[in-house]
Amino acid sequence: MQFKNVLVTGAGGLLGQHVVRELDGRCAVEGFDLKAGEAKIDWHVGNLTDAESVAKAVKGKDAIVQIAAIPNIWSGTGELTMQVNVVGLYNLLSAAEEAGVKRVVICSSDSVVGYTVGEGAMLPPQYLPVDLDHPLNATDPYGLSKIMGEEMGRSFALRGKLEVIVMRPVFVAYPEMHGEIRVRSQSPATYKGPMAGGPSSAGGGPCWHHIDPRDAARAFRMGLEMTYRGFDQFFLSANVTLSPEPTLDRLQKVVGHLPEIRDPALYENNPFAPLYDLSHTREVLGFDAEYDARAVSLLQDAG
Repeated sequence: MQFKNVLVTGAGGLLGQHVVRELDGRCAVEGFDLKAGEAKIDWHVGNLTDAESVAKAVKGKDAIVQIAAIPNIWSGTGELTMQVNVVGLYNLLSAAEEAGVKRVVICSSDSVVGYTVGEGAMLPPQYLPVDLDHPLNATDPYGLSKIMGEEMGRSFALRGKLEVIVMRPVFVAYPEMHGEIRVRSQSPATYKGPMAGGPSSAGGGPCWHHIDPRDAARAFRMGLEMTYRGFDQFFLSANVTLSPEPTLDRLQKVVGHLPEIRDPALYENNPFAPLYDLSHTREVLGFDAEYDARAVSLLQDAG
């Protein structure tokens, strides 16, 4: 690991805990969150919207994994989402630049594309697979906050003092969500979660994208280990969706038509491939998902 002292914001949350475990033994890790978590690390208790507590936490760090945020469309009002995800991120990037931090790995979301959640406001892809050149068409506050966060990261990177790596994970299928995934697979048309004790509804947008938290954490670690990029972005997803139907059939059913298919072989060779182009993630980050919920029979066990 090229960075010796790393701060993980949101370290007490579901994804943050996985990232802390992934980094354990590879570098000195400290956590920043609203309250101290269970991990046996040094903790900084604070809020991203409090610039002073953020500045104290980033002092002396070589790199930061920025996960703390309003994590989805259901977790806060539009105003709160903007305060935490936009103003809070600005506080972090400003403090990091001032403190001489070398790299920040930001947790964004595939919600920036605009075809994830928010029934009635989703704009389907213009072409498949969706790559980094695809327009960002989020219409909800959460997706918009992530677009603004990515552009903020790009702006700071252009100033030349801070490297910024952006991760765009899809729905993270934590073990706590496996029951919801099973129930949804039993009756997709009538599923209105949470129905199986999960903390929220099974997510992943209309095509049921997902990534295992162990894979997501590994990708964030690789974002710290990769060679200098200045600024870059990566979609993070399992290599298959959880939809009971092949991806193109599912999209046709939901949207009523198919967009331009720029890589037909992708969906011919893997009918359940995600909507997103993962080639840049494989080639530049060196990341390929190892786990998927189909492989552990979450869908097969449902019936």
